[in-house]
Amino acid sequence: MAIDDVLRTRVHGLVAGYLHGSVPSADLVDEPVAIRSGTAIVYVRLIDAEPAVVRVFSPLLREIDSGPALLAELNDLNGRLSFLRLFWRDRTVYAAAELLAETLDEPELANACDSLADAADYYDEWLGARFGGVRAFPDRC
Repeated sequence: MAIDDVLRTRVHGLVAGYLHGSVPSADLVDEPVAIRSGTAIVYVRLIDAEPAVVRVFSPLLREIDSGPALLAELNDLNGRLSFLRLFWRDRTVYAAAELLAETLDEPELANACDSLADAADYYDEWLGARFGGVRAFPDRC
């Protein structure tokens, strides 16, 4: 199902509000918004699905091989974290949260972005020290 212009505009407005008016992409379906958080990068994207979803995600560590210890650690963290999940795919550890676009409001978007940004900025360094991999940025901004 295609996302209608009303929903696209409303979600764009919510993201622009979260970023205090600064949104680099006119279409969040085609190009996610990138937000730097310390040594991590967080993306916000509108996903054309049924129902439409806003995905907030961060590639915490790239160029990292999977193994039993890493997967056990991610599983343990998932049991303790709220509102997001961590997973490994294609040599990358991600943090992600999905929100229903149709009912999304400012506090829900802010909570997802803030929680994910804080977790990404912390766990990219913490997991990287234990398992290796490459962070989005080597140093804090």
